[in-house]
Amino acid sequence: MSVTLPVIGTPSWGTPLNSALSTLAHDGFDANDHGLIMWNYDVVQISSSAVPTSGQLRLIRLPDLTQSRTVTSVAMHINTAPVGGTAGQNFVGLYSSTGTRLAQSADCTVDFSTAGAKLIALTAPYAAVPGRYYVGILANAATPAAFGHCSSIATSVANFNLATALSRFANGPSAQTTLPATVTMASVTPSLNATWAGIA
Repeated sequence: MSVTLPVIGTPSWGTPLNSALSTLAHDGFDANDHGLIMWNYDVVQISSSAVPTSGQLRLIRLPDLTQSRTVTSVAMHINTAPVGGTAGQNFVGLYSSTGTRLAQSADCTVDFSTAGAKLIALTAPYAAVPGRYYVGILANAATPAAFGHCSSIATSVANFNLATALSRFANGPSAQTTLPATVTMASVTPSLNATWAGIA
């Protein structure tokens, strides 16, 4: 890698400095290269999948957002389609660091019914300010879809050195048919299922 900076006396350092910082920070592909605002890890690291408990909210923490962005969709990958999906009871959404639901999709039973990459629209764009956010996934089916994840050997590895309320991967309340309006983050259950998710 080489970075060319202007010689002393040139009028503006802004452009080359921004270019240099971008080059130094861009270690391979990132979410922007895939048309996303952010993801929780590189999509090529998906190596397995796991089936959530039907009716239990799954929460996936995103890296902290550092600038205001408008979120319109949630991204995920389904490895195996569900069996007997329950219409009207499958949703994705966006939650705050305190467990408040900020935005959600319409029912996405049809989206969940086939395998592959998914980009599911929210019912309305959400103006996100800098901070920590979680993607929420709720699947209801006889056997829910298997969502793509990066294999982890234990809950303590997937959430290494994190307090429960700061878990990267967690399960929330059970027996849900809609996305709960609030989640008590200190009461979630850390999970070893390192589910992949992103926002656009």
